[in-house]
Amino acid sequence: MSRANAYLYTWNPQRWSWVDLSDAIYRVNNGKPYPMHWSCGNTKKIQIGDVFFLMRLGEDPKGIIACGYVGSAPLALPHWDAEKQAAGLTALRTDMQFRILAERPMLSLALLEREFPNVRWTPQASAMSLPHDVAQSLMERLQELQQFDFSEPAAEVLCREGAPKEITLTTYDRSPLARQLCIAQHGYKCTVCGFSFKEVYGDLGATYVEVHHLKPISEFAHEHLIDPVNDLRPVCANCHRMLHRDRPVLSIEELQKKIRSVSRFPEKS
Repeated sequence: MSRANAYLYTWNPQRWSWVDLSDAIYRVNNGKPYPMHWSCGNTKKIQIGDVFFLMRLGEDPKGIIACGYVGSAPLALPHWDAEKQAAGLTALRTDMQFRILAERPMLSLALLEREFPNVRWTPQASAMSLPHDVAQSLMERLQELQQFDFSEPAAEVLCREGAPKEITLTTYDRSPLARQLCIAQHGYKCTVCGFSFKEVYGDLGATYVEVHHLKPISEFAHEHLIDPVNDLRPVCANCHRMLHRDRPVLSIEELQKKIRSVSRFPEKS
């Protein structure tokens, strides 16, 4: 685990009913995307790529049921409480990129309080900062218990993609983790034109962008390893379509030249 900051998020079933928890568990633990924004209290310093642990509180069994990476800066989104949301209130929330999720705690509150007595494991607000050594120990314990690969979003991470699927046409698996790690490294602005969905659409588009494979996935005959940092780039929907308009697929630099030839497009420094 790098020196990324780590935070303890909280969930109280008595205050918010997680109605699709079973579906979420299936999706997360089978590598499928599960979009979710979670309250981060008043904490505004959280950054993309920070680590989170999710603590179940309020009723037994209590303890850590999830961990993963933060996928956005804190955003003022509709409140998670239905009554407050109906009243037009907002709450600071971050995009959550779950890596492990369980119905019952993987690390119980009793164990946490015994092993780390100096940490307040039942905070009133979500997203309490955790000491790095504690977060490192939690990560190691979860890896031992679950045998999941909890590798950091870094350049050396390689993800498997490209296993052909026979449906009606041949389609290709795309790794949701690869997408997450690409965005964690490169951000949400289009690499081609610099378009930001957040700047145009506000919070609605804050965590949206498409991801482009520099070498098309269909060109690989078999499942292969990709480096999310060097093989993928975030792009807006328009540029993504234009990159694939020609055969072979245009490079990012080639599309930038085409844009410059017909419009005012600043040279990248």
